[in-house]
Amino acid sequence: MSRSTASPATTGTDRGKASDAAVEGDAAQTVPAQQPTSVKPSGAGATAGAHSPTRLTAHLQHLRRGGQHAAARALLARALARIPDPALRQLAWQHEPFWWAPLQGPRVRLVRRGPGDIELVRRCWADAEFMRHFHRGAAPLPADDTALAELLRNEQAAIPSESQALHWTIEVGDTKAGFVSIVNISLRQRRAECLIGIHGDHGPFAYAEAAHLMFGFLAERARIERLTAHYYPENQRAIDSAVALGFEVEGTLRGYLREPDGRRSDLVVAGMVLDPAFFERTARLRQRVLG
Repeated sequence: MSRSTASPATTGTDRGKASDAAVEGDAAQTVPAQQPTSVKPSGAGATAGAHSPTRLTAHLQHLRRGGQHAAARALLARALARIPDPALRQLAWQHEPFWWAPLQGPRVRLVRRGPGDIELVRRCWADAEFMRHFHRGAAPLPADDTALAELLRNEQAAIPSESQALHWTIEVGDTKAGFVSIVNISLRQRRAECLIGIHGDHGPFAYAEAAHLMFGFLAERARIERLTAHYYPENQRAIDSAVALGFEVEGTLRGYLREPDGRRSDLVVAGMVLDPAFFERTARLRQRVLG
């Protein structure tokens, strides 16, 4: 049994265009690496003795992809010592360790998705029923595990302003059970879209626990205030699950997606604001699932 809920994801060079990749979890946002985002210091002395913005962001990306996160943070600290610029502070914030730290609950753990998740990604992609709810228009995965591992490694190393996305693998005990994805992140507007896909039956609390771990991270760490999710209308189970979590159904996008056979499909839109009122309303559920 698969359980999926989500929102249309963006993939590859189509980032910013909705695809029915979402509706449940954009499992393999395994896409070509994004180009580095340039950071343009705005201070009066921005050009004096500073790294070129493009060179700096490219160097940071290279360090992260090599697992040298501490070196990336040290590089940014030196740059900030020379130029205490808001853009550099924002970039330094996106390199803080919490972005890559596991999110631990009583039964569920969320871990940034990476090369170690190849088997789960391939298993999900090979399950036609899961993918029918999860990502009907998903592109084929690379046949070569080396190529897939590289895509996942780049995804894992990305920062929000670079990829506009974050992806976690859901672990239930020792089992890799599915994915949580945050896509179309706008740090400026403090909003994003979420996708959750659980493959198989992992008990009644896995989905809710994974979701509430994600809600807490977004509100407390990532500074996200507005969250949107999209669902295929026929996936009533996913819609009901979203409402139980605190989403409100906001309407239907008529003919929003084009199916491979040329038919157009609707999408149901749900949303929530991650404000104190939301956490007050859901306090009892959060206590049940998170302790």
